Amino acid sequence: MGKLLFGVHNHQPVDNFREVVDSAVERAYRPFIEAAAKVERFKFALHFSGWLFEQVKLRHRELFELIRKLVERGQVELVTGGFYEPVLASIPGDYRKAQVEKMNAFLKENFGVEPKGLWLTERVWDDSIVKDLTELGVEWTAVDDYHFIAAGFEREELHGYYLTESEGRVLKLFPIDKRLRYLVPFKPVDEVSGYLKGAKGLRTLFDDGEKFGVWPGTYSWVYEKGWLRSFLELVEAGEVETLHFSQAAEEKASGIAYLPSVSYYEMGEWSLPAERFKELQEAKELLEREMGPGTPEKLLRGGIWKSFFVKYPESNYMHKRMLKLCSLGVKSGRFTENLLKSQCNDVFWHGVFGGIYLPVLRDNFWRYTVEATKEAAEAGRLKLPLIEDFNLDGLEEALIRGEELLVGVGSLAGAVVELSLLNPPFNVQAVVSRHTEGYHIYSRQRKKENEGISTIHELEATFKAEDVPRDWHRKDSFICHFCPNPVTEEELLFERFREVGDFANQPFELKLLGSSVTAERRGALYLEEGVFKTVVRKSFTPTGRGLLYRQEIESDFKGKLYHLLELNLHFTEIPRLGRKGGTVTLEDKNLGKRIKLSLSVPFELLLTPLETFHQSERGLERTLQGVTLGFLIPFRGSLKTTVNLEVENV
Repeated sequence: MGKLLFGVHNHQPVDNFREVVDSAVERAYRPFIEAAAKVERFKFALHFSGWLFEQVKLRHRELFELIRKLVERGQVELVTGGFYEPVLASIPGDYRKAQVEKMNAFLKENFGVEPKGLWLTERVWDDSIVKDLTELGVEWTAVDDYHFIAAGFEREELHGYYLTESEGRVLKLFPIDKRLRYLVPFKPVDEVSGYLKGAKGLRTLFDDGEKFGVWPGTYSWVYEKGWLRSFLELVEAGEVETLHFSQAAEEKASGIAYLPSVSYYEMGEWSLPAERFKELQEAKELLEREMGPGTPEKLLRGGIWKSFFVKYPESNYMHKRMLKLCSLGVKSGRFTENLLKSQCNDVFWHGVFGGIYLPVLRDNFWRYTVEATKEAAEAGRLKLPLIEDFNLDGLEEALIRGEELLVGVGSLAGAVVELSLLNPPFNVQAVVSRHTEGYHIYSRQRKKENEGISTIHELEATFKAEDVPRDWHRKDSFICHFCPNPVTEEELLFERFREVGDFANQPFELKLLGSSVTAERRGALYLEEGVFKTVVRKSFTPTGRGLLYRQEIESDFKGKLYHLLELNLHFTEIPRLGRKGGTVTLEDKNLGKRIKLSLSVPFELLLTPLETFHQSERGLERTLQGVTLGFLIPFRGSLKTTVNLEVENV
C-alpha cells in the first residue's frame, strides 16, 4: 500500500477576468471536488487563494457549500496562506501577518476552522518568514524536495516531515515529491500506484488544482478519459492510503533541516538572465551524460525568486513602489487593503505563465498602487515631489504629481518610468520591454512519452529566435536617441537603427526645482569624425491636466544629425491616432481618455506596435503591450524642444 499526503492549491490573480475564473471553476475546481466527494476515504488538503475563494462563495455557491460539507465530515483539511497570494518573503513582516490573518479570518468565519497548515506561495522559502508564521499559529507548510536536495539531502530519503527553526521558532516542513508532481495527473494511474508502493515512507503531493482540467489536454485526460476516476478507485480499494497533513504532523519528525532561500527547481531556472539559462541547460545536459540523471539538481542551481527584480526592471519598480508605500505608516483600512491586493505575486515574475507580460496584471497592480498613493498623500504621509533611490538600484528616482497625473522619472536615460492617471487609476507608462528569455535562445528536444500527456513544463515553444524583437534599453518615455541617418518605422520596431549617442541607457543627474524635476547628462556623440561632447538637459513640470516637457541639446558636433525622441505608451486597446500640425492625439475609448502631445518643432512621426513574444501555458503568445512613438527631428549642434502632454476625458 502506498501512503500519500495529497494537497490541491487553487489560485487566480486578483481581479482576473470573470470568464477565466468561471472556466477554471467548471473545468477543474468543481469537477475535481465533486468527484472527490464521492470517495470519503480520499482525504486531502485544500487551499484557495483568498480572492478566488471569495468569488467561489459569491458566484459558485453550490461548490462553496460542497466544500463546507467536506470540511465538516473531515474529508478536507483547509489550509491558510497569504490572502491575495503574495510571496511572503517579498513583503514586510506586518503585511505578511496581515495577509495570513485575513485568510485565517475568512476560514474561521465561513468554515469554523483554525488552520494549522500554510500554503507557501510558489514555495518560495526563506527562513525570515518562520517567526511571523509561528506567531500566527502556523505549525506546518509544504516545500519542494528540491529545497532539501539543495541543502544536501538525497531525494530517496525524504519522507514524512522535517523540523526547522529560526530564532528558536519551530516549523514543520513536508517535502513535495517532484516525481509525483510530474506523474499526477499526467501519467497512467498504474505508474502513480507503482511509484507509491515502491517509495519509502509517507510521500507528499501538493500542487496546482489547475492541472486537473485547465492546463492543455488535462480536462479530457482527467475526466473524459477517466484518470481521476481510476485514481479514486485505487484510494477506495485501499491500494493508496491518503492522510491529512495534520495527522502526519502528529507523528515523529524524520529529522532536522535548514533550507537555503530557494523555490522549486524550475523557478530558479526562469529567474536567470537568458544567457545564464542557456548555460545552465547545457551544463545539465553535460552532467547527465557524464554522471547520470538526478545529478544536475544536486550540483547546479539557478537564481532565487527575488532575482526577477534584477531580471525585470519593471518588476523592481513596481515592487519598490509598493514597499515605499508600506513604509509610510498609513493607518487606514482602505489603504491597507489596496496594498495587500498589490502584493499578489503573479505580476512580478514570469515562467510558464504570462506573469509580468500580461497587461491586465500590471493594470490591476497600478490601480491598487495609485489608489494607495493618493490615500497616503491625502493622509500627509507622502510628500511630493520627492527624489530618492526607492528602487534600491543605486540610482535616484523622482515622483511628482499634477492635478491629473503621477509622474515617475528615472535617472537611467532621464526618462519617464511612470505616468499614472489618477481618475480612474491607470498607468499609461505600464509597458514592459521585450526582454530576451531563455526559451528564445535555447530549446531542448524532449523524449516523447508513449502514454499520458505532457505537463506545461514540457511544452515546446514554436518560433524562430530571429523573429523575436529584443530591446537594448528600457521602453520608457522621453528617451533621447541620436542617429546619423533618418530612422524608419521598421528600424524602430526592431531596434535596428544606428545609435551614436550615450543617452538612451546611461544615467542622468536628477534635481528638484520647485514642483519640477530636471535631468541632465554630459555625454557624447560617437561619430566617424570623432567623439563630440554633448549635453542633454530635460525638465518635467506637472500642469493642470498633464505634463510639460522641455529639452535642450548642445553638442560640439555641428553637422547634420537626427534626434529621435522615443515614447512608449500603454493603453487598454490600440489607441486611435490623430495628427493636426504639431499635435498628435491618442484616444482610448475603453479607458475614456485621450492623450494629446504637442511639439514645438517640426517632426516626422513614427508609430509601431510594442508586442512581446512570451511563453504561456498554451505555448508561445504574442501580446500587445502598447505603442512606440518616435518623433524624428533633424538638427545641427543645438536643439530646443517643448512637448506638452495633456490628458482629456472622452
